[in-house]
Amino acid sequence: MLALRLLLVISTLPLWESIQQMTKLLRFTIPSAAAAVLGLATAPAQAATVNYIGCGQDATFCTLTQLLNGGSIEVDEDGNSTIEKTFSNWKNYDFSKSPNANTLVNPEGDIQVRATGTYIPGGSGSATLNYTVVNNALLLEPPLPAGNAVSWSATVYFEFDVTSAQYVPIIEQTDELTGALVVGPTSGTTSYASFNNTTLSSDNMSMMTDTMLISPPSTTVMIGNTLDLRARRIRTPTPLVGTSQITSFSQTFTQVVIPEPGTVVGLLVVGGLGLAMKRKQQG
Repeated sequence: MLALRLLLVISTLPLWESIQQMTKLLRFTIPSAAAAVLGLATAPAQAATVNYIGCGQDATFCTLTQLLNGGSIEVDEDGNSTIEKTFSNWKNYDFSKSPNANTLVNPEGDIQVRATGTYIPGGSGSATLNYTVVNNALLLEPPLPAGNAVSWSATVYFEFDVTSAQYVPIIEQTDELTGALVVGPTSGTTSYASFNNTTLSSDNMSMMTDTMLISPPSTTVMIGNTLDLRARRIRTPTPLVGTSQITSFSQTFTQVVIPEPGTVVGLLVVGGLGLAMKRKQQG
C-alpha cells in the first residue's frame, strides 16, 4: 500500500522530482519489503490476544463442557486483530472407567482450557492450549484389595479442529504432560498416567513430551486426544498404595510463516519501478 500511495504522489510531480522520489522509494522500500518477505527471525515476538467464545462474559478460560456445547477459542498471535488460530468443533467426548466400583466421576466440567500464542514477524510462531484439571477430577485412588492386587483405570477422549490462517500453516504438534503424579509398583503391572503418546509411569519408563511433524504443512487439522490413568495397589508382599493423577497437560501447534499476499504484491510493484527506471536510464 505504501508503494501504491507513493506512485500516486509521484505521478503528479515534475519529472525531476518524480525521479528523486522514485530513487528514495527504491532505496528505502525495497529493503524493508524484502525483509518482510525473507523474514526477520530476530524480530521480537508479539503479544497475543485470546478470545473465549461461548464461555461466559469476560471469560479467561473455557471448560471442556462449554467447548463441547459449541464454544471455541480464537488466538490473535500478534495482537493485530487478525486471527491466526481457531480451536472449534469440539466433539465425540467419551469418559469410561473400570471396575464398576471405581468412584471417579465424569471430569468434563473440571477441565479448564486456556490459550496462549507467540508470533515472530517473518519468522515463526505458535499457539498453545493449556489444560488444567481442578478439584482432583482426574485422581485414581483404588482401595487396598481383599486379595493380592487391584487395578483401577479411567479414560477420557475428545476431538476438536484447529484452523490456522493461510499464511501460517501448521508444521508441528507437541503434546506435553505438564502435571501428573504416579505411585505404584516398579515392575509387573505398573501404574501410569498418559496423554496421547506421552506417559508418566511408575516403572520410570516415562516420556513427558511428544512431538509430531505435520507434512505437508496444513491449515486445518483434526485433533483426537486420549487421557489414560491406571492405578494399581498391592497387599503382598508389602502393602503399596498406588495412585495415578493428571493435573495439567498442553498442546502446542507450531507454524511456518509465509509472506502475506499484500507484502508480496508490494515487493513486485517496487521491483517493477526499479526495472522501469533502469530502462529509462539506459534509454
